[in-house]
Amino acid sequence: METDKNTNSALRQALESRCQGSLSSNFTFRMMEQVHVEALRQRKRKAMAGSVLLITTSLLLIALAVYVLAFRMNIRWSDFMPQVNTSESFSMIGFYGYIAVLVLVLLGLDHLLRAAKRKKEF
Repeated sequence: METDKNTNSALRQALESRCQGSLSSNFTFRMMEQVHVEALRQRKRKAMAGSVLLITTSLLLIALAVYVLAFRMNIRWSDFMPQVNTSESFSMIGFYGYIAVLVLVLLGLDHLLRAAKRKKEF
């Protein structure tokens, strides 16, 4: 019983001390602006996550298709393209893969830096 009275009085004192100061005139506007900015940030984050997921899935499906066509199906590529030496082209896959990954990383870095620059301007 006494702990209830102490708890109630402590809560009452905390609420009274909180309400003593007055809020600024534009408090509601600033709070709603922060809510709007956060909602916009979450929408952008969801859109970016969806785009990244879509691109990653597409690249994985393309890689799977290339793998199946190149290694699992016993297709002799020299029958379809006699001018291409397949033994040399398969040894170059690592090099071309490295260049492709490097280009993707540099494009991503460029995008991030441009976004940071746009954010600084505002």
